[in-house]
Amino acid sequence: MTWLRFPAKALRAQVIARHIRRCGLRGAVVFSCGNASRALRKMDLYVVDISRTGDLEPGRWWDAAEIRRAWPDLFDATSGHLPAPVMAEIAREFREALGDLPEPAYRVPTGSGETVVCLAMAYPQIRWTAVYNLNEATAYHPEAPLNDLVRALCKVEGLE
Repeated sequence: MTWLRFPAKALRAQVIARHIRRCGLRGAVVFSCGNASRALRKMDLYVVDISRTGDLEPGRWWDAAEIRRAWPDLFDATSGHLPAPVMAEIAREFREALGDLPEPAYRVPTGSGETVVCLAMAYPQIRWTAVYNLNEATAYHPEAPLNDLVRALCKVEGLE
């Protein structure tokens, strides 16, 4: 089975930046390993980067409600916390960037599950395998809100 690797964080950041600007929001807060934060900063957005290398370092898992209470004026751009319409827009962006995919099945490095869910939305005919725990960016977190959706849409590897 073929690995699918592409600039997902950059494409995601473009969609989120457009969304933030359309909504008239001040910027974004993002809990990240650092990749999503860096991509958003390249969009010339105000970003509160909560990561090991960012503005603040989390000491525990924060859910979407806690993030909203702490930063009510910022868009929560944490992977796995995006609203469905934003994820659908990311799926369309992925489809436009990747075009028709030639293989019937792909493996995707997975952390929050957001990328593989957006790919499944963009390409429902393809069999997706979410592969966790390859590195820090793909670490599995039991609290991640998309875990059940990933299991519903994809085969899962790396949790043994």
